[in-house]
Amino acid sequence: MADAFCNRDWDDTGLGPKENWPTCLKVAVDIMLSADAQIVMFWGEDFIALYNDAYRPTIGSKHPQALGRPARENWGELWGDLEPLLRRVLDDGETVAAKDRPFYIERHGYPETVYFDISYSPVRDDTGKPLGVFCIVNETSERIRSEKALRESEERLRAIFSQTAAGIGQLDLDGRILLANRRLSEIVGYTEAELLTMHIQDLTLAEDWEENARLLEQMVATGQSFEIEKRYVRKDGSLVWVSNSVSALRDSGGKIRQATAVIIDITERKRAQEVERRLAAIIASSDDAILGTDLNMNITSWNIGAEKLYGYRADETIGRSVLMLVPDDRLDEEPAILREVSAGRKVEPYETKRRRRGGSQVDVLLSVSPIYDVYGRIVGASKIAHDISARKEAERLQAVLVGELNHRVKNVLATVMAIARQTFGRDEAYRTGVDAFEARLASMSRAHDLLTHGSWERAALAAVVEQSLSPYSPERFQISGPHLQVAPRAVVSISLALHELTTNAAKYGALSVPAGRVVLSWWIEAGDPPRLRLRWQESGGPKVEPPTKRGFGSRLIESLLAAELRGKVSIIYDPDGVLCEVDAEMTDAWEYDTSAPA
Repeated sequence: MADAFCNRDWDDTGLGPKENWPTCLKVAVDIMLSADAQIVMFWGEDFIALYNDAYRPTIGSKHPQALGRPARENWGELWGDLEPLLRRVLDDGETVAAKDRPFYIERHGYPETVYFDISYSPVRDDTGKPLGVFCIVNETSERIRSEKALRESEERLRAIFSQTAAGIGQLDLDGRILLANRRLSEIVGYTEAELLTMHIQDLTLAEDWEENARLLEQMVATGQSFEIEKRYVRKDGSLVWVSNSVSALRDSGGKIRQATAVIIDITERKRAQEVERRLAAIIASSDDAILGTDLNMNITSWNIGAEKLYGYRADETIGRSVLMLVPDDRLDEEPAILREVSAGRKVEPYETKRRRRGGSQVDVLLSVSPIYDVYGRIVGASKIAHDISARKEAERLQAVLVGELNHRVKNVLATVMAIARQTFGRDEAYRTGVDAFEARLASMSRAHDLLTHGSWERAALAAVVEQSLSPYSPERFQISGPHLQVAPRAVVSISLALHELTTNAAKYGALSVPAGRVVLSWWIEAGDPPRLRLRWQESGGPKVEPPTKRGFGSRLIESLLAAELRGKVSIIYDPDGVLCEVDAEMTDAWEYDTSAPA
């Protein structure tokens, strides 16, 4: 800048030739040019700018045109802020000083706010009058920005420290807690103030401390960070699983002085892992064949039960198509299963066959459920196959035995019929009784047929009614009632009773004329135990006359049926039609559904 001052033609400036400058200006310029400090001087009423080399970078592209020109020309963007400061010095003789004074300036082609330490002093002539302003400045913009960035960084760190979902603790090398955040306090149940009086060993379950201490000692010796999963003992005595990530903190000389620990509560994850472990153990040890497939029907998992059932080891099946287990006549099952699973639906257990090693087939009860990944997407299917070969064989044997029993019962009934015909058949007086006896035996035989179809366990009341009324036109009957499974002994009794009622109606009652009708209904009355109510009502037949004596059929209905059903049976000979009502106690041997029609 000294050369610029020497070579500059000052005649065209407000200062005039250098030889005419006042002594105070010359002295001030000499001081300014030789100084290392950033100095700018504004002279006279126009505040003509003079500055040194140290100051030049602070005005950027304003140099060199600013030298020797009025300040307003080159500091126009901040003149409203700068002029009052300069006026205080030039007009009033004040000294103006400030630390980190902000100024708005455009020195590099774009607007920015910069900061300066400033000291503005008057330059006086021999009479003491201020003729210019001597400005010693020091730009502090970089420091201000660094301090601001540091403050913001510290604020972010404080926010992270206090608001993070992870617990954070700072320890000395003996394990004493020096700093703890709110989340760590929540994890262990102690206040932050209480934690600062504790040692990390105080929180750690005793049996987990040995490994923790070893790793901490290793970190102090080598600086190597470590992670450990362990249990903390909460203030209330309960245990919490945590994952600790511990790192060394070094001083400016690189020596390890402290440690920081990031602590995450993993209790729920540990519980989930334990559940998974138990489920895996159950699956692995289950006697049922459990396997997994992907959506391409390739096998992805295979338990011991599958190995036992199908005869293949896991390494022989994983990666292969599940169709290897499906008989040729059932190959359409797997695509149908895949469609259900892909739609998120479970395939309820159903009986089917699967193929073993060697080609033999096995009866299984198969159920299939979708497999979901962690994002809730369906990625495959879980299949459980229960071996039902023994049950199917037992059912086949039972069917044979029941068939044989039914055959033998029918042979006995046929023998009884033959004996009755041989005994009474020659005498015409017994013919009617023999026919009735045969009809009753036939009714019993049909009831036995129903029980045979139900494996001698139960029979549907609707089926009993349908079979008992089968000899007659369905249009003659109005039948209604809920679905009801009747105990075996009651099946025979109800069949015999309905046989007697239809026989009587066909001879003397509603079924003896074309217009006659019968309404047969039953319902269940709530109670403990519940009760069955059954009603037979004839109409449209001949006028009913009460019998002069009770026949066998009436006695059979009122006595046998009442005894078998543990209830009451009444027959009313109403002139408009016979009415029979049954009120019976339902036992555990009965099953019913009041919502389902007959």
